[in-house]
Amino acid sequence: MQSGQKHLVETRFRETIGLYGFSEIVSPTFEHTELFLRSTGLTTDIITKQIYQFIDKGGRDITLRPEGTPGIVRAVLQYNIKLPVRLFYIGQMFRYERPQKGRYREFFQLGVEAVGEPGPDIDVEIIEMGSRFFTNLGLKDVITKVNSVGCPICRPKHRTELSLFLERNNDKICNDCKERAARNPLRIFDCKETSCQELYQNAPKIADYLCFDCQQHFQSVLNELVERKIPFELNKLMVRGLDYYTRTAFEFVSSSSDLGAQDSLGGGGRYDNLVEDFGGPKTPAIGFALGIERIMLALGAPVQVRKAVYIIPLDPSIQKQGKELLNLLRNANIPALINNPDKNLRAGLGIADNLACEYVIIIGSEEVKKQIYTVKNLVKRTQQEVPQDQIINSLTKKNQS
Repeated sequence: MQSGQKHLVETRFRETIGLYGFSEIVSPTFEHTELFLRSTGLTTDIITKQIYQFIDKGGRDITLRPEGTPGIVRAVLQYNIKLPVRLFYIGQMFRYERPQKGRYREFFQLGVEAVGEPGPDIDVEIIEMGSRFFTNLGLKDVITKVNSVGCPICRPKHRTELSLFLERNNDKICNDCKERAARNPLRIFDCKETSCQELYQNAPKIADYLCFDCQQHFQSVLNELVERKIPFELNKLMVRGLDYYTRTAFEFVSSSSDLGAQDSLGGGGRYDNLVEDFGGPKTPAIGFALGIERIMLALGAPVQVRKAVYIIPLDPSIQKQGKELLNLLRNANIPALINNPDKNLRAGLGIADNLACEYVIIIGSEEVKKQIYTVKNLVKRTQQEVPQDQIINSLTKKNQS
């Protein structure tokens, strides 16, 4: 992973969500397995196939977190955090999946959770925030797909119709979908098999079975997205891979060819029943999670950023002057390094290039006599002499240009 590009993604994320009043929360890397069994869902691929679960030395059933939301909700309840609250996290997640481009067993996520805010306006604000983040990163090919997955009131009728459809087409669906059909039919829409995806185009969609309240909520979301001029696509096949979602669900998809089949950069939705499922009061909530590695793939090959200055004293007797210049530059907030006395000019230039330095300052006996510095620009491959008392202003102007 290119750490500079990862830092860029995280910085843009913090800048964007800061505009919406989110504060950072740090949650444990592992939790009691029961936390995920009760939230993520016994019928999801995450629980049935992907969790890293083990018994610790104290006999506790522990799982490396496969996602962030359950741990955040647990923390909100455990520490009686006053609602409403807007929280974000950045951290590692773990899933036992078949590694491929854009999919890893250890990966990094950016996530947000808005707990305690009802109504469709917060749904739109969260979607808008995600879209703004991708725009701020310079990603112009991200499509926002939205759907409603209903609620416990409207899902039973859809489940009945979907189960009948799957029974009629049992010989056409994959073995995984046969298991999903028996345990939670809605999960069949998570299937990535091409034949299943084609078949499910004609399956009953949850969005067509919404109760009155869910219809009103979703229509308000769609109207507000249009009002705010936030581009989106309605996708009735999208349900997301977590059991706790209710009503609004959404996904950010990239059309970048670098991602291949793993074109989803992340997504989220409402989870209005999760706090109550954990023993708290009925509390509205919504959030999303984004994959840092996939975002980096969508950004393409990182551009090497050169910032530092590399100082090369040509004689051990000039090393003291070199160190004085080193401190001068650092005190002016200019990143700087100095060549080891046992390395000659050629070796020093090679080291400066390997360290992605932008400038090299050469100090020899002639430079000392003339009270100048020889400054080489490693990016433009140019060289000039700069008076010693003007070196800070010169480098500062170059960095601003």
